[in-house]
Amino acid sequence: MTQRRHVLFVAGPAPLGGSNRSLVTLLEGLEGHVTRVLVAPGHGGFVSTVRDRGAADAYVDLPRLRRSEGSLVTPMRRAVRVLASARVALTAVRYRRQLLTIHANATTGLNLALPAALLTRTPVTVWVHDPVGSEWGRRLGPVWRRLLPEVTWAAVSDTATQVAVDNGLCRASDVEIVPNPIDPADVVAPERRDNARVTVGYLSPPTWRKGFDLLPDIVGPLADLPIEWKLFTNRNPSDFNAPVWDRLDRMPHVTQTQSHSDVRRVYAQCDIVLVPSRQESFSRITAEAMLNGIPVVATDLQPIHDMLRTGAGTVFPVGDAAAAAAAVRRFAVDPALRRTAGEEGARRAQRFSPASVTRQMLRLYGVPAT
Repeated sequence: MTQRRHVLFVAGPAPLGGSNRSLVTLLEGLEGHVTRVLVAPGHGGFVSTVRDRGAADAYVDLPRLRRSEGSLVTPMRRAVRVLASARVALTAVRYRRQLLTIHANATTGLNLALPAALLTRTPVTVWVHDPVGSEWGRRLGPVWRRLLPEVTWAAVSDTATQVAVDNGLCRASDVEIVPNPIDPADVVAPERRDNARVTVGYLSPPTWRKGFDLLPDIVGPLADLPIEWKLFTNRNPSDFNAPVWDRLDRMPHVTQTQSHSDVRRVYAQCDIVLVPSRQESFSRITAEAMLNGIPVVATDLQPIHDMLRTGAGTVFPVGDAAAAAAAVRRFAVDPALRRTAGEEGARRAQRFSPASVTRQMLRLYGVPAT
């Protein structure tokens, strides 16, 4: 009898964001342990990275609405989701004799994987990355829970765990914390640039969830200090962020640069990393900055607080620009504080080791230790 060693990975719309970047690292770590079959939409940097790095043994493309079709009516969106779920199910049927588990990446992946799990009665491993729940999720969660076959739950933080619990998918006691894996080779700069001014970096998208609108009120009170502000983000003006860009463009020593796929080039330029997010399930940027030995000034959200609590940086209340500016000031004027916080961050960040996360996931899949 053929040993079941195939894992079917299901990912939703696939930009190379935090959850999918982590999935790339996990897929690479699983090489040689299981056969990796990935189903995901082909548009975006995620699948391109998977293909370039040979991180999957087989790949199946899922249909997805193009950006130009974003205004299409809901029935078209539903039709695309149904087609995507059908393709996942057909892939599961094709591999069912070797299929060990279906790995659903975030609750989006779970929604796509549910028909496949029901049809083949394959165990499911769900890795929850979601920072907040949804009304739709709360309606479907109890239904999914009754229908699903055997399920193993993992989440990147207690915040992500609570999302699954609030959506009625599981109990908190059912969930194992498996943090996002971060490969130092992908994120750690070979050497740091010697900046003439203290450089504060912002690396997130210009959105409300990431606290982009707080930046002018953080930058303004620090005009008396020799600080260079570098915004490594895409401009993409909208009704929300266009007024914010207008204010930032009038401020000296604020420059905007397109975000880089090679984040090592970004962290090489930063002395402090600012993370003013309103919602996070993990905060990969915080973890990456810690690996680089860079102090982090960030919002006091549970996953960030847990990472920084031993002195790898400092936190401020959600939405409090004045407190954020005061925290940046403390680090900007004190090189010794930046150094000790950076050293503590680099030490604490070892828990995001890809090898450790891979071992946890293999155990959850039911793969015997070798």
